[in-house]
Amino acid sequence: MLPPHRPRRLRPLAPLALGAVALGLVVSGCGGGGSTNAAVTLPQVAGADAVPARPAPPIDLTDQYGKRIDLAKLKGRSVLVAFLYTHCTDLCPIVAGKLHTAYANLSKSERPLFLAVSVDPVRDTPASAATFNKRHRTVGEIDWLLGSRAELEAVWQAWGVKPEHNAKDPEEIEHNAEIFAIDPQGRIRALYPPSFKPEKLAEGTRALAKL
Repeated sequence: MLPPHRPRRLRPLAPLALGAVALGLVVSGCGGGGSTNAAVTLPQVAGADAVPARPAPPIDLTDQYGKRIDLAKLKGRSVLVAFLYTHCTDLCPIVAGKLHTAYANLSKSERPLFLAVSVDPVRDTPASAATFNKRHRTVGEIDWLLGSRAELEAVWQAWGVKPEHNAKDPEEIEHNAEIFAIDPQGRIRALYPPSFKPEKLAEGTRALAKL
């Protein structure tokens, strides 16, 4: 069961007026409000294949090891993208725990790259990222993307994410905790809520790699 705190709902990535297509990876409604067997609906892109999808917005940031990560250069492998922070005490640890369980059911060659884009540019550092991964057993599983507020805000805006400090507890950040699933061609093909089931993420990841 998810804690009382709920992430802000996602805003549309971009206004597209070409209808929608139901894609086959399994997701559920955020906060347990939807069926865990429902397929996510994403905007159709003009001129795309028989199963059209939305091209992923750009990400070009530095990870906790000082390596520059450019999403556009990761084509050829599947990628999961989430917007998290290392001092989070509710949803982020839940996502990390479920991700670790899902990855335990995947071989190393099957595992997608998981990119956690920081929503806390002040406190998210290489040291805090290392601490988070060690605490939640996600060393080698979660790649934290860090940067200045200006760098991160550019990514947040491109992805329709708007982190906000909680009015009652300024150290708590309300943020989108959904996971974007990106296929090897660099297209968003599914959106998992933080209530995802690890076995479904593992199942969907195998399907994602074949797209």
